[in-house]
Amino acid sequence: MSLFGGDPAEVERNLDEWVAGFEQKAARYQELQHEVDDVRISATSPNGAVTVTIDASGVLVDAKFTDRVLNTSPDELGRQLLIAVGQAKAKIAGRVREVAEQVVGEEAGGRITGYYEQKFGAAPEQQPPPRRHDDDDEGYGSVYR
Repeated sequence: MSLFGGDPAEVERNLDEWVAGFEQKAARYQELQHEVDDVRISATSPNGAVTVTIDASGVLVDAKFTDRVLNTSPDELGRQLLIAVGQAKAKIAGRVREVAEQVVGEEAGGRITGYYEQKFGAAPEQQPPPRRHDDDDEGYGSVYR
C-alpha cells in the first residue's frame, strides 16, 4: 500500500484506512489496560491462616484471616502473609498473558507480558513432589513398596 503515490483519491482512501487501523489498535490497547486493571490474584499461605489478593501491579488489595491465626505466632503470621503475597505475585505474568492474548493477540500479548515477567518473574512450573529416599535403599527404591 502506497500512501503518497498515485491518484489523490486513492491516497486519501489509503490514509483513511491507515488511520482507522491505528484507531482500532489504540482501542484494543485501551481495552487491555482496563482488563489488566481489573486483574485480581489470590493465594493462600501454606498453613491456611491467611489468603491475600493482589492486583496486577502487585499491590495488596485484600487479606483474609482464618481461625488458624489463633494458633500462629505473630512472627509466623507475618512470614505466612509474605509467602502468600509472593505466591500471588508469581501468578501475575501468567494471568496478564491470558488477558493480553485474548484482547490483542498472542504476539502482542507476549511482548506485553515480558514487562510483568521482568517485574514479578514468570509463573513457576508445577514441580513434582520430591521423591522420598530411605537411608537403606541407596536411591533405587525399596522392593517392598
